[in-house]
Amino acid sequence: MLRAGVSDNWGNCRPGQLQPRIDRVFFDSQMPEDPFANDPRDPAAFLMEDEEFEPLSDEERAGVQRDLTIALECERMLAPKGVHGIFFYCEECAENHYFSWTILISNMRATLADNPSPIHEPGADINPANYVPWEYAVGYVDGAAGR
Repeated sequence: MLRAGVSDNWGNCRPGQLQPRIDRVFFDSQMPEDPFANDPRDPAAFLMEDEEFEPLSDEERAGVQRDLTIALECERMLAPKGVHGIFFYCEECAENHYFSWTILISNMRATLADNPSPIHEPGADINPANYVPWEYAVGYVDGAAGR
């Protein structure tokens, strides 16, 4: 496996055609060894192996596809009004979790592609006033459509 380092030198690109140049390549063999390799006291030892991702049933797939269609419509109608996404209350940690439209939609698309949702970090400096519950967003779209 290799990783590329991207230079700040943008070459002779014209405006609108900026492309970075790769100026160095790092091979994993050049990376330092894991200091905890084969160590039973490895602090990451408590982490479980990734679970096998089960493909969706036809019924589940239809539900996610329906939710994706709704999420896209919610984004189209609510983003211009300053709504950045949705939130839900998590009983396990007793906190609200906030999802931007981009994260919500990408998670649904990953699920439809039979992949686990990508890991994401919570947004920095979230303003809770810019997020609504899923039920509100769906109700807004239904109301606007006269359903």
